[in-house]
Amino acid sequence: QVHCRVFRRAPALIVRAAHSDRAAMEISGSSAMESLTGATPRPAEPLFVHYPSPMTFVTYPLFAANVRILCDKDSWRQRGSSSLSTVFVNVRNTYRLEGILGVYRGAHIYFLHQALRDVLKMLAERGIRLVERRLASQREQTDGPGASQEEADSQRVAGYRARLATKYLIEALCYPVLFASSRLIIVHDDPRSTWQHVSTWSKEEGALVLFGGLCASLLSTAMDEVMEWVLAYCIDYCATGNEIAMSDKLLLKASGSSVVSLFTAPVNYISVIQRCQSSQIKGLPPPENLPDLVLSLPWRASMYQFAIYGGIMALNVRLVQLKIQLQKEQQQDFE
Repeated sequence: QVHCRVFRRAPALIVRAAHSDRAAMEISGSSAMESLTGATPRPAEPLFVHYPSPMTFVTYPLFAANVRILCDKDSWRQRGSSSLSTVFVNVRNTYRLEGILGVYRGAHIYFLHQALRDVLKMLAERGIRLVERRLASQREQTDGPGASQEEADSQRVAGYRARLATKYLIEALCYPVLFASSRLIIVHDDPRSTWQHVSTWSKEEGALVLFGGLCASLLSTAMDEVMEWVLAYCIDYCATGNEIAMSDKLLLKASGSSVVSLFTAPVNYISVIQRCQSSQIKGLPPPENLPDLVLSLPWRASMYQFAIYGGIMALNVRLVQLKIQLQKEQQQDFE
C-alpha cells in the first residue's frame, strides 16, 4: 500500500516539479526581457533610466516624418488626413530627395537631448539616495535604530514626490534641446549651424520661444505616467485569484500601452506643432488657435489605430484567459 501511494503521487510530484521549472524559466525569461527592453509589469520609478536601445535609432525616421507631416510648410494643412502609410511615404520621399542625411536630419540633437536627460536623471537619483541615507543615519542617531511602519511609508512617499518633481524639472531644463531638434527637421533649406539657428530664434522671438510647447509636453508625460499606473492596477486587479506568468503580464502591458498611447498622442502632437510654429521665421507654419489646432489633428487615423490595437489587446487578453483556464484544467486532472 505504501508503494502504491508513492506511485500514485509520483505523477503529481512530477507535474508540480515541471510547473516549478516552467515558472523558473518564465521568470528568467521575463527578467531577460526586462533587461533587454526595459519593460516591467509595474510602473518604473520617476528617475529610472533605461539602457540605450538601438530601436531609438531605427524609429527616429518615423519621428522625423511625423514632425514633417505636422509642421512642414507643404503638408501641415493636410495633417488631418495623415495615416501610418503617409508616414512611410514621407520617409521614402525624403530619402529619394535628400538621402539618408535627410531622413536622419536633427537626429544628433534629438539623441543629445535623450543623453542629457538620462545623465541628469542618474545624477539626481544618486543625489537623492545620498540625502536619504544621511537623513536615515541622523534619525538613527537621535531616535535609535528601527522605524515604525507609518514613518517608513511617509519616507517612501516623500522620496517618490521628490523624484517626481525632479523628473519634471529635468524635462523642463532639457526641453530647449528637444525644441531645437524638432525645428531643425523643418528648416532643412537653411545651411546655418544649430547654434546659429538657436541664436536667431532667441533674438527674433525671445528666449522664451525655446520653451514653446513645454506645457503640452509635460502634460503628455504626466498622462503617460497616470495611464501606466492605471494599466498596471487593472492588470493586477484582473490577476487577483489567478496565477498569471510574468511574461503574460508584460504582454498585456505592452498591448495595453499601445492602446493607451492613442489617448496621449494628440497632446504630444500639439507639443510638436507648437515647437515649430512661428510668425517671424521663414519656412515655419504660422501660429494657430488651440481649438483650430485640435480640430486639425489626424483623428481619423487615431480611430483606425484604436480599432486595430484594441482588437490586438482583446485577442491577447483572451489568449491569456484560455491559458489560465487550460492550466487549471490540467492541474485538476493531475490532482
